[in-house]
Amino acid sequence: MKRHKRSAMSSNTSESTMYEGTSYNRDAFENYLAVYAVDGIRFSAGTLVLFFLNVFLLIPVFSVPVQLMYAYILLPPLAVMNVWALALIVAPRRLQLNYVLFRGVFGIVCSLGFMIIIQKFAYGMLGLTTPWYAIGSFVVYGFAFFQYAKFHINRLKQSPNSPKSEKGSRMPVATLTMLTGGGYLLANISLAFVTEQTVAVVLMSVYIMLAFVVFHFMMDVHRYYWLRRVLNTPVEVQSNKSQNTERKIT
Repeated sequence: MKRHKRSAMSSNTSESTMYEGTSYNRDAFENYLAVYAVDGIRFSAGTLVLFFLNVFLLIPVFSVPVQLMYAYILLPPLAVMNVWALALIVAPRRLQLNYVLFRGVFGIVCSLGFMIIIQKFAYGMLGLTTPWYAIGSFVVYGFAFFQYAKFHINRLKQSPNSPKSEKGSRMPVATLTMLTGGGYLLANISLAFVTEQTVAVVLMSVYIMLAFVVFHFMMDVHRYYWLRRVLNTPVEVQSNKSQNTERKIT
């Protein structure tokens, strides 16, 4: 995905200047409020939901052993995402701003959906019976996302042109997030040594990585919130292209 940032503001603007009413750096925040290019919405919406989300959720939901509880949980949001994706494919220009919210909701459905599928692998295929695995996995997941969101938002408080040395203070948060995900992954891989269901452990490991990878999609809910506050209508978003350079999606 290629992102085209807004041109730098006047040199008279100090790097410490904050966007009015927020603690965010003005340059970083205005770059953040760019919308996605219309010509990439159809392909992206179709790929994210009609292919990626459907394939990675429907197949394990209906694979052996079939447990209807997981289908009841996942099918309703999956149906909503499919209808939403079709609407974006039909009218991408009209729903240009809405697409930002779509990406955020996709991230939430996708990431939580993967975590639920992991529970099916653990309890349906590995035969775990203790509830502590489910409790622990969601606690770790919540902690990792909190750290990721904190890191993501803190970046908006830093000038895009700040020296690399100033970015060092942000690294421990990102490192902590990665270590949390890595530790959770290793804990699940270790299950291979106490069970013969190696395939299930491998699948759980893959889904754990995917659940963490789509965190960046979830943060588009935050972007959409601020876009709605700063911009009056979707029409205004399109008319302000000279002020907010669109992001091109590959």
